[in-house]
Amino acid sequence: MKKIVSAMAAAALVCAVPAAAQEDPEHSQSAMSPGDLDEFAGMMAGLFQTEPLTEEQNARLPAAQAVVGEMMPDGFYGEMMAGMMDKMLRPMLTMFSQPEFVLGARLTVDAEAIEALEEAEQAELTAMLDPAYQARGDAMVAVLTSRMGGMFTAMEGPMREGLSKAYAVRFDDAQLADIAAFFATPTGGEYARESMALFADPQVMQASMQALPAMMSGFGDIESAMREAMEALPAERGYGDLTEAQRERMAELLDVDPAQLADLVNPPKSMDDAAGQ
Repeated sequence: MKKIVSAMAAAALVCAVPAAAQEDPEHSQSAMSPGDLDEFAGMMAGLFQTEPLTEEQNARLPAAQAVVGEMMPDGFYGEMMAGMMDKMLRPMLTMFSQPEFVLGARLTVDAEAIEALEEAEQAELTAMLDPAYQARGDAMVAVLTSRMGGMFTAMEGPMREGLSKAYAVRFDDAQLADIAAFFATPTGGEYARESMALFADPQVMQASMQALPAMMSGFGDIESAMREAMEALPAERGYGDLTEAQRERMAELLDVDPAQLADLVNPPKSMDDAAGQ
């Protein structure tokens, strides 16, 4: 399960962070010191070469910052990305907490035997082994979106800075005034909150790369947070935790000799145990 969660978190970051910012296998988080992270962030930011702002562009920067402030108010980016992560991760984690998947991991029986069961029977067996199986996916989504929301909040300042520079470069004083006037209208205000097209600008990309150390450090203690979330749920059950009636019913559903059931039910694994697989 730990590997599944880590893989999904990485996949979410791949979708949310520009492709050029994706981490090299030789620079994994576990092997990178804060100095390494700073060096890596500088290297990635260097991939997006930009010219220094001219005097004229610098003079326009306050107007550009005011426009960008309408597009990205405080907290907006973290909330937006956390919402996107929730929409991405929830369907995946829901799949991994489906009875058929749980039973495949917990029972040493043929997949065909599990597939042959009715949905209600699969759910009944799964509830015997893990009373909180339906809540585990929600708990993992809550931890992941919370941690990722914090990471993307750390990106907000650099993103706002880069977007302001991009606007100062791309629009003159009159255009910035027109945009600000448009944003002051109901339709313009809605557009400002929804418009993210300029996030592909090199200024924005460069600034976002500088936030990588803060992003990765904010993600570092997710394992302990996940363990805390799991500990708040009822524990999974092993064979020894099942009542005699549950054992008899499980043997009946699986069509096996009750005497063999102890060998078919795998014990629950902690996150530490799962990490070794």
